[in-house]
Amino acid sequence: MNKKEHPLHRRWKGIMDRCYSKKHSRYRYYGAKGITVCDRWHDFWSFIEDVDNHLENGYLLYESPDWQLDKDKNGGNEYSLENCVVISAEENKKIAYEKQQRKVLAFSETKQIEFKSVTEASEILNIKRTTLTDYLKKGKQHSCGYRFKYCS
Repeated sequence: MNKKEHPLHRRWKGIMDRCYSKKHSRYRYYGAKGITVCDRWHDFWSFIEDVDNHLENGYLLYESPDWQLDKDKNGGNEYSLENCVVISAEENKKIAYEKQQRKVLAFSETKQIEFKSVTEASEILNIKRTTLTDYLKKGKQHSCGYRFKYCS
């Protein structure tokens, strides 16, 4: 079988392009942040061998796009047999959302308030999200009396 006709070729190519093609729309979230693919998986047929014979539940990737290959659940920055798991698209979306949430600290001379996200701070303090993001970047004091910074 020609690799381009293989049912998982598009998934593999998507992973490779996100990590290595600067022209890919999602490169900034992957390759630009140091996400890589293990040397073994640069070869399509080695990737298929691992999915078919070594990756737990790898067969699910053939059944539906509702099953995805995820490297984040195990905390990895590399697509590899050691880091990847097969999870539902819904679970993958939830993991991605939680990863994007960054705590925000609003502080003044006398008070500090911690928020679980920019969105929460924006809603509670009644400041437009874009305005709050701008104040986070510049470090200036907002008219409400607070300065803002991201928490680790």
